This record gives sequence, structure tokens and C-alpha cells, in this order.
Amino acid sequence: MRTLKLLFAAALIGTAYIAWPLLTALQIRQAMLAGDTATLERKIEWEAVRTSLKQSLSAEAKARLETDPAAPPPSWWQRFKAYVAPTLADTAVDRYVTPQHLPSLVGYRQTYHNTVRPALGLKEPPTVLAGTWLGGTPIDRAASFYARVRRAVFYSFTRFEVEIVDRYRPERRYVGTFELKDFEWKLTALAILGDS
Repeated sequence: MRTLKLLFAAALIGTAYIAWPLLTALQIRQAMLAGDTATLERKIEWEAVRTSLKQSLSAEAKARLETDPAAPPPSWWQRFKAYVAPTLADTAVDRYVTPQHLPSLVGYRQTYHNTVRPALGLKEPPTVLAGTWLGGTPIDRAASFYARVRRAVFYSFTRFEVEIVDRYRPERRYVGTFELKDFEWKLTALAILGDS
């Protein structure tokens, strides 16, 4: 009986450990929707994510970011750098990949008069449990998020990669790399695949 209890406890701990980085990915998404910059600041290593994102975006996608009307207005120094620097497209990533503007990059929120607000005109796709008594609950949001996970791989006990389909644009996928640092999973790399 004791062996059965130990096996059950080990299975429970293993399941929780596997779900832990996915929960972190869900928390990051929820923070983007809510504009929770404190959570985004804590759960994302910004410099590493900027570097990986620059490598994943095509030149055409970066050019679209530069002309996005919802982009935060550039400062005088940013306009000067854009005029002088030959790698103008990378400045879009530098400008967008911050706790305040990452939600604009992925389309969840938009900037208006230097404030971030929910993006307008996005048609909400139905959730997994829509039409049931669990529709609209945290369980429904979690189930809908996990239904969009296409691939989840542990490369080690401290490194995890997940590929998630965009809720609003199914042709777009996000590949995030998470690393366990100081007993907390953090997003350390991000690639956008498909229609960027």
C-alpha cells in the first residue's frame, strides 16, 4: 500500500511539474490581455526575447511593424536612429518587445494616445467550453489555451519549448522557450512562425 501511495505522489508531482511551464505561458498570455506589465516584466527575459524575435521575423514582417498605425509614436531619438541606421527594421522589435507594447505586437492590445487598451475589431473565436455551464470561466480559458498547444517538449529539467497557435490568426504560431531560473519559469526566447 505504501508503494502505491509513493507512486501516486510521484505521478502527481510529475504531472504538476509538466504543467508548470504551460501555466506560465498561460499567465503571460493573461497578463498581455490585461495589460499587466508587472507580471510581464517578471516572467520574461526581455533582452533574450528581443534577440530571438529579431532572428525569427522576416524583413517583410518587420517592415509592416514600422508602418503599423497602432505603433507607439517614436521619440525624436528613435526617428533619428530610424533615418540613420541601416537596420531600421530591428528597431521595431526593440520598440515593441517591452512589457508595455508586446501585447500590441501580437495583436491583443493597441496603443492609443500613449495608453494601452484592448484591440478593437477582433472577433472572438468560440472557446472550447462555450455554450456549457463552464463557458467563460477560468477552466474554459485554460482549456481553450491548452487546445491551441501544438507541441510541448522538455529538452531538460530546466528548459522547455512550446508551440501555440494564435487565437485570432490560426496561420500564425508562437514558439516560446522557457527556462527554470530561481524556481520560476521564464520566457527566454520567442519566435513567430507563419503569417507574421
